[in-house]
Amino acid sequence: MLRRPLYYIAVLSILVAAAGTHVRAALDAGAPAANSGLEFLVLEVKDCHVCELVRTHILPQYERSATSRDTPMRFVDLNAIDEAKLGLTGPVTTVPTIVLMREGQEVARLTGYTGPQIFFQAVPEMLARAE
Repeated sequence: MLRRPLYYIAVLSILVAAAGTHVRAALDAGAPAANSGLEFLVLEVKDCHVCELVRTHILPQYERSATSRDTPMRFVDLNAIDEAKLGLTGPVTTVPTIVLMREGQEVARLTGYTGPQIFFQAVPEMLARAE
């Protein structure tokens, strides 16, 4: 029984590594101007194993991109903050949820863990909405 999860982890690791080069190129091309007032909020809850996948599989690649310098990624525990004060357009029904914020207001969101490839494909589209 243990072999099946290990297989999926191995396949996911290979896909993440293969997507890395394309991801960095797409992110660097879509980097916003400095001091843009943009940030990604990763809305999570403590001890959420799926939320931890964002930190493990997305954050390291994102931090190496040019986009991360102007649009930082910040993690927020929904149980430790008043969600109504976040400037969101609607409630968070699934964690993790990654929200692009501009000057404290929601611009775009990805609900649930999408994996690195989908996240990095969505970043330029999300940033375009902020223009």
